Amino acid sequence: MTKILLTFFIVISFTSCNKKQNDEILLFDFDGRAREYIIHIPENVKHNAALVFVLHGLGGTNKNMREYTRMDMVANKYGFVVCYPQGIGSSKNTIYTEKGSSFWNVGYEVHKNETVDDLSFLKYLAIHLQKKYNLDPNKTFCTGMSNGGDMSYLLACNAPEIFKAIAPITGCMMSWIYESCSKNDPVPVFQVHGTKDNITYYEGDEENRDKWGAYMGVESTIQFWVDRNQCTISIIDTLLDVDKSDGSYIIRQKHANGINNNEVWFYKVINGGHDWPQSWPQDSGNQDLNTSEEIWRFFQHSMNVQNI
Repeated sequence: MTKILLTFFIVISFTSCNKKQNDEILLFDFDGRAREYIIHIPENVKHNAALVFVLHGLGGTNKNMREYTRMDMVANKYGFVVCYPQGIGSSKNTIYTEKGSSFWNVGYEVHKNETVDDLSFLKYLAIHLQKKYNLDPNKTFCTGMSNGGDMSYLLACNAPEIFKAIAPITGCMMSWIYESCSKNDPVPVFQVHGTKDNITYYEGDEENRDKWGAYMGVESTIQFWVDRNQCTISIIDTLLDVDKSDGSYIIRQKHANGINNNEVWFYKVINGGHDWPQSWPQDSGNQDLNTSEEIWRFFQHSMNVQNI
């Protein structure tokens, strides 16, 4: 009887703690800084659940990214944990950004004097959360929007032992990352990108005309990951154009049968802009794809095929 009562007490305490943490900015001490993050733990989460990092874009916040993606709703439905880390504010003004504008350090020219090590921060935060909440180290993934998508590519190249798959949305692969990304095992990649993105150009900027730093075009990036994963099967089709009023539609590419059964998915949003399809509020951008749910489907698929 004592054992049953004790177990009941622990469950109630754990649930209450989860609800409290779901609404709080938490701190993780790293490299002399108190770094912020928000964590969402569904009530139905089990031990050895998956962990998904969601990274905001340049100048964004983790709170806004949480609302924008509505990833909490997907986590509640499928039973995984979500972490929304916060980038550090820039140390000075530039012609592109204001002082204090939050960012992930992927080597933009405007951040050339910044020293924050976001690669290590995200790696060690992931390890910390895996241990603290008994999450499966083989089920940790990362997605992100724009600058957060760029950071996802850096993690895929330099921390594949931690982040087992990535899903950059409107992100790019900086040329220096592209050129150095051949040392470690490849990971599954899922990218969504609009052909009329006026922020992260679909064709890239390899000549660095805009002075952000050279970055690869989307199709070159996808081909890089198809080659790295040695995918031998490709299927291309078109998603149902559910909302014809949004002015866009999606061509879907799935490249399969790669190393460790890895796959590379690319959803090309024809006439799409710098958007997360079906973001909140639903006032612009493509409405044919629930991006957040599709990201989880990709991560879940990556877990399943690698266990075959």
